[in-house]
Amino acid sequence: MSLSSTNPRTSGSGGAPLASLYAKGEPIRQALEAYAQPLVLLVARLWMAKIFFDAGWSRVTNWGSQGFLFESIHPVPFLPASLAAPVTTVGELSLAVLLALGLLGRLSAAGLLVMTMTIQWVVAATPQGMENGIAHPSHYLWMLIFAILIAAGPGKLSLDRLLGGGK
Repeated sequence: MSLSSTNPRTSGSGGAPLASLYAKGEPIRQALEAYAQPLVLLVARLWMAKIFFDAGWSRVTNWGSQGFLFESIHPVPFLPASLAAPVTTVGELSLAVLLALGLLGRLSAAGLLVMTMTIQWVVAATPQGMENGIAHPSHYLWMLIFAILIAAGPGKLSLDRLLGGGK
């Protein structure tokens, strides 16, 4: 039995009402894909970029406390505080800007996904991370949004698309 004979859109007379319903809904699906999807992807990129840019900018404007924070509040187990602070700050700022612009959109979303996973599952598992409540349920939503951006790409309203390199 072929797939086409079991597909309600293409099956014989038994699927005609369903096929008609799908056909009527096709213009709506096309409109959503053409107009809503690019806006949703743009909003997702800007929302996630703002979260990480604000965090990075806060580090820059309060640089004197970063050593203490990376040693005592949220240490990164595999990096010394003197390296973790600048690496994290540069990552948050640069990846957030790239994501907002939709330039290297999948790569920037992947970088921020790795940062979020590290915060949630590595930093939060340290004694200091547990004591200071570093793990947060919102990180799971962020990870989902980053996964969607990686899978879908930054969308039509992006520099990747404008420059011809993205979907």
